[in-house]
Amino acid sequence: MLTGCTDETGPEPPAPVVTAEEFEQRLTEHLSRAVSGALEPEAQATPPSHSRTVGCADLPEGGPTWGVRPRAELAVSAGEKAEKYLDDVEMWMLREGFAEHDKRWRVGTPADVREVTATHEDGTQLLMEMARDSGRFTVAVTGPCTWPPDRPGGPPASGRLPPLAPPSGPTQTRNEDSADPCRSPKLYVYNLTSRPFAGRGPHLMALVGYPDEREMEYAEVLLPREWEPRYEPGTSDRDLDQVQLFVCVRVTATKDSRKDVTCNYASEQAAPGGGRPFTFDLFESVYHVTVREARSGRMVSEFIVPGRQGAEDSCPYRMNYNRKLARGIDEAAFQKRLRPLAEARR
Repeated sequence: MLTGCTDETGPEPPAPVVTAEEFEQRLTEHLSRAVSGALEPEAQATPPSHSRTVGCADLPEGGPTWGVRPRAELAVSAGEKAEKYLDDVEMWMLREGFAEHDKRWRVGTPADVREVTATHEDGTQLLMEMARDSGRFTVAVTGPCTWPPDRPGGPPASGRLPPLAPPSGPTQTRNEDSADPCRSPKLYVYNLTSRPFAGRGPHLMALVGYPDEREMEYAEVLLPREWEPRYEPGTSDRDLDQVQLFVCVRVTATKDSRKDVTCNYASEQAAPGGGRPFTFDLFESVYHVTVREARSGRMVSEFIVPGRQGAEDSCPYRMNYNRKLARGIDEAAFQKRLRPLAEARR
């Protein structure tokens, strides 16, 4: 009686076509682009650390047991702005070819961890992690199966990995209500077709004000009309291409003044639910002003103006039923600092 034999070994998995060293350079390029393209100097990134994992058989696409997966990782420290910069790096990665994007909170001990994953078209897998309230996050990129340097038989020829496309550059908002060009100037600019900040004045401006704290009301910060762009003929739209400077005004409430102010609202538009007097707790304030070229995001000037308006002059044009109110900006000091930028010859 003969016993039947079956060969269950199957075909050999395909050998990697890229060397580990070449893909490690690609991982370094992904990380360095993210650092330069998304982070400001206040966010400190460590140099990338590299490692390799042996064995590719468990990958969805398969691979030989002798193949290696290169990995690179860096950490970013940014204190209370860490989550903001994690969002910026995430946005940068999505613009630069990463897809299959997913993010979630992973419940754990001692802290919950925010997790972001994505995959690049070249096979790089992205993992970003940040423990809640930690002030830092990690960015790790892992390559596909590659040819190890000590494998006999000769590695594949270099140059099999296509180069990355040039960085896409910032996105324009063309929106005076958006603070994105202020909070993330490497990712966003006000208007790419604006006139450059050059030549004879007036150098026209657009302004956006935004708070540090959302649970507070703020008076409007306004520019003199002669410094704003003109309306397009026959329309109610301003000609944004005339804007040369974008003025970012970040409001910080400092301490309770121990004073109350009552603001009167007569219209439904200003006070939803019916116009009526409303009493606020008045807080002292500071206005952090950054002036950027509208077309490039380049910083032109930076200064601080105190909140010095009288109590009633600090009343917001529209209220949202927050009990706290920041004292209005010192308009004379604000305009004095902006006037040389608006009127001087460049």
